[in-house]
Amino acid sequence: MITIHCDNCERELQLEDKDAGSKVACPHCGDINRVPAPSSEDSAVRADRASAAGLPPDGGAETTVRTLRPCMVRARPLSFTGVALVMIAGLVGVVMGLTGENQTWLAILGGLIALLGFGVLFVWWLKTMSASLEVTNKRTILKRGILARSTSEVVHDNIRNIQIDQTFWQRVWGVGSIGISSSGQDGIEIQLGDLKNPNDIRKTIDLYRPL
Repeated sequence: MITIHCDNCERELQLEDKDAGSKVACPHCGDINRVPAPSSEDSAVRADRASAAGLPPDGGAETTVRTLRPCMVRARPLSFTGVALVMIAGLVGVVMGLTGENQTWLAILGGLIALLGFGVLFVWWLKTMSASLEVTNKRTILKRGILARSTSEVVHDNIRNIQIDQTFWQRVWGVGSIGISSSGQDGIEIQLGDLKNPNDIRKTIDLYRPL
């Protein structure tokens, strides 16, 4: 048996020998803890990799490394420009309708067009804010929802594959989607699109993986 203390709540955890060198969740607080391996050489190397990059070390208490959300303008610049032009046209119509004679209809139409553009941007913004990817020094967590919330997470030690997808234009604008799968599942468990510099995200996660 292996005895450790949780990094977060400091309670004593009794673990099987087979858990040595892996990461386990504390049954009391849910924090992810690293179980010491018979030789600490691998753990030290990984900690040095993260620390050398100016990031939190692999061991110790769980710390958020990066929190990311989908991009709005950068992911869809043409769509954003189109909606912005619609709003500007609507506002111009309102001004012309209010300043001209017998142009009330133009002010009303312009107002409706401007409100439509604002509504599209607001819904787009809500969709962007409802999803986030949190990378800690122990796991990657996908969160979705604003009022209701669903989460999916993969412990870095268990990551089998990180998939990056980018079209030509996404490469030009520096955005793309990332998919993460673990060794215990056949499919992709975490997937989020329209992220800025997805290859940099993968490099950050790789610093905490047993490569």
